[in-house]
Amino acid sequence: MGFDEIYARVPAEQIERLKEFRSTHNYKRLFVDGAEWEYISCGRGEQTLLLLPGGLSVGESTFPLITDFEKEYRIIAPSYALSLTMTGLCDGIAHILETENVNQAHVLGGSYGGLVAQYFVRKYPDKARSLILSHTFLMTPKFEKPLQIADKLFLVAPRSLFAPLLKLRFNKILLSTLRAAKHPEFEFWRAYLNEAIASNRLKEVAVHQNKCLLDLARQPQLTPEDLTGWRGKILIIDSDDDPAISAKDRELLRNTYRQARAHTFRGAGHASLILKREEAFSIIRCFLDEPAARRQPAAGNSNVGSQ
Repeated sequence: MGFDEIYARVPAEQIERLKEFRSTHNYKRLFVDGAEWEYISCGRGEQTLLLLPGGLSVGESTFPLITDFEKEYRIIAPSYALSLTMTGLCDGIAHILETENVNQAHVLGGSYGGLVAQYFVRKYPDKARSLILSHTFLMTPKFEKPLQIADKLFLVAPRSLFAPLLKLRFNKILLSTLRAAKHPEFEFWRAYLNEAIASNRLKEVAVHQNKCLLDLARQPQLTPEDLTGWRGKILIIDSDDDPAISAKDRELLRNTYRQARAHTFRGAGHASLILKREEAFSIIRCFLDEPAARRQPAAGNSNVGSQ
């Protein structure tokens, strides 16, 4: 299925917005320890914003944030290499920052990217100026068994079955909320996700992502003491009805970062950065503009063992 067929029901101006973004934001490529990384580097400003993508694992998926913030901030948006460990992901991201001569960055991670962000700030606290966590959670031992089951299923599931399962997953955590709200970008995001599913890479991404999560589930759980000595500010954004993050997991995240500023959207599910984009981006911008967020924090020590 080609691009025109996938996006046939999408308004023309939304299609042009995506095409223009792709034509003006090319990926750079970098090899780190034999793994190939791709990343978008753009924008301008004295401060750098590191955007860590969610389940799709591609930097482009953060393009609404990129286009909104690139006039004020330098932007680094990586696509994750197919690493089986969080250590490999954090090391690759750190290498990208070093290659781009970025000493410190504000780190923003959503969903799966929020997990990456939490481990990155612990492994490389000196590179993180502040931390923004959107619709994410803490990895705990309770996830190990479901991840083990998924790991086995991924290996045997044919691609013909894998695609429908992904569509069901995306519909549950994102599209159903946009559809119920009759959001004008519903058809765009449905097409965008279908385009990702149609690619040959997404199953491999999901397999490696699951293995990385399984590795984390077997590691010591993150604690509030991990960031002792790191003085960066933290912002948590969530929703009261997120189908991907349970109420207990949202509470655990907040209890782990008691010093964080937090904002909860009502009825926005896992899609508040789309449904409530203007408000969400305003909250992020105000947080980044605060002198405390812009001030360089002390590095501190990471207490997280190697993953």
